[in-house]
Amino acid sequence: MLSESTWEGNFGTLLMGVSSFVINLENTTIVELAPPPFAENYPIFAEPHAAPPTAQDLAIPAPAVESGNYSVISSSAEVPTDSNSFSTVSIAPQPSVSVEASSEKFMMPILSFQVGAGNQFMEYVSAAVISHSLNRTLCLSPFFQGPSRHTGRVVKGLGWEDRYEVSSLTRFTRVATMDRCLKECNYTLDAKWMLKASREPQIEGWKKYPRNNESWNLDWNYVRWTRPEDIFATLGNRNERCVGMLGLFPGLRWRGAFLAVSAFLRPAPRINQLADKLQEYALGEHTRYLAVHWRFEESECGPHNIGLCFVRCQDGSVIDTGLRSEANEWHEASQIQCNRDGHFRGVTLDRNDILDAIQDRALNHSVNTIYFATDGWMRGPQGVALVKEIVESLRKRGLVVVGLWKLPGLPNFADGTYFKPAKVLGGENTDLNGAQIALVEQELCVRAISFMGSGQSTWSLSVFRVRLARRRVQQIVEAAKLMLSVNLTDPKVVDKLIYETLLKDEHAAGLHCRYMRFMKRAEVNETTETYADEYPDGWLDLEACEGRIGKGGRCEVAKCF
Repeated sequence: MLSESTWEGNFGTLLMGVSSFVINLENTTIVELAPPPFAENYPIFAEPHAAPPTAQDLAIPAPAVESGNYSVISSSAEVPTDSNSFSTVSIAPQPSVSVEASSEKFMMPILSFQVGAGNQFMEYVSAAVISHSLNRTLCLSPFFQGPSRHTGRVVKGLGWEDRYEVSSLTRFTRVATMDRCLKECNYTLDAKWMLKASREPQIEGWKKYPRNNESWNLDWNYVRWTRPEDIFATLGNRNERCVGMLGLFPGLRWRGAFLAVSAFLRPAPRINQLADKLQEYALGEHTRYLAVHWRFEESECGPHNIGLCFVRCQDGSVIDTGLRSEANEWHEASQIQCNRDGHFRGVTLDRNDILDAIQDRALNHSVNTIYFATDGWMRGPQGVALVKEIVESLRKRGLVVVGLWKLPGLPNFADGTYFKPAKVLGGENTDLNGAQIALVEQELCVRAISFMGSGQSTWSLSVFRVRLARRRVQQIVEAAKLMLSVNLTDPKVVDKLIYETLLKDEHAAGLHCRYMRFMKRAEVNETTETYADEYPDGWLDLEACEGRIGKGGRCEVAKCF
């Protein structure tokens, strides 16, 4: 086990590279237009730090936040509606200020201690939507350390406030510190609800709580939920005041749930400031760049050309080859065999296709600089060799490639220098752990002009969802400006408008692959992703394999491992 991880001490073990949208307004349908061809210069944000509109953006006063009490703000106040209102979603009534202690109900997300930060974050997002739908206060329980092979030994920076901004989350759902939850609940969880059967969790701080065999197990029936009303219909009549929710991964099954939270997700102030410093030093403050996250999938693909092997399944998500109609026939041949033998379907990428996919994306967006996030340099000799080969080859093609790997002979920056944390970020920031470092890299990926992620990576998917949510927010606000009945001078009305619209997106959420046999398959929403929906983002493994069909691609497809 590693000692407490810092950038200076154990830097080499820390980094982990880590449909048309339709809005109905007053009987008028506003449809997102198809994007221009990739070759055009098409920035996705007005500026690189684009985020959900704030009170300043709309020239309106922001609601006050009482210091030290996270639960005093909620953007969920019910707004009187009429036939001309933008949204008529009806869910459990939610107060605009903290509720009386006698009526306030709490929900604590019980995260999976055995998984990494990305999976735990996905669990947190599902918990936030459930608490929002039930008008329960979300307890900000700390993250677990997760596997040390990902980020080293993490003993600090485990709180939500260490990783994400608290005040922005309160615009979506009411939250409270863990200390407050413990005291209000008298250190007792009245019940535990499980979305699916789970191993006995680690629960700290609570003195009394039921065991898993005493808990209510929904047994995967939650996959039928596609809106907040469904959650309320199932759980809204439960009167237990303080409950824990576990079995939260892979999470809610409709994409809108994740987009609604992602629209109000901001990095913690410290993470944001570090991203500012790294961006200015490594990329240049105003440099337009492509961000690439190359995840070395280690669960199924570990023994099979790690870094080049990628899982394939048909779960209707943005990370599924089934989204590429031109590739369907390539995979049908192996489907029966893989299902029968209990193996998994996958593809094996070719190095040249990876290079071509990245270069094509950079050319299509008229950028010459690439921020390259990867965990490959920590995945043994094969991973080290692959990362070196790809980075050096991209540089030979005239591209500027920067990243935070630590490999002798492979400089991190364009000027041929290596990353020194104290020099780049300041000596006061060398105490960050690997999970926080990964968040800094994710923030740089969020700010990029275009993003290429890796299929089946929760790290990539969280970046993708934040970027997609912010594009949707811009569309929602612009559409609302056309409607005189929408009061854009009230920040709570704007927030409500945003999350209620996003929650209507019933597109499949993805990450079904390992859980298909447990789900009630007919109840899982089947939708088709399009390039227009993903634009300007994409997936490295898809573009380097199925995306190269008819272009001289060398990918081994429809392979049953």
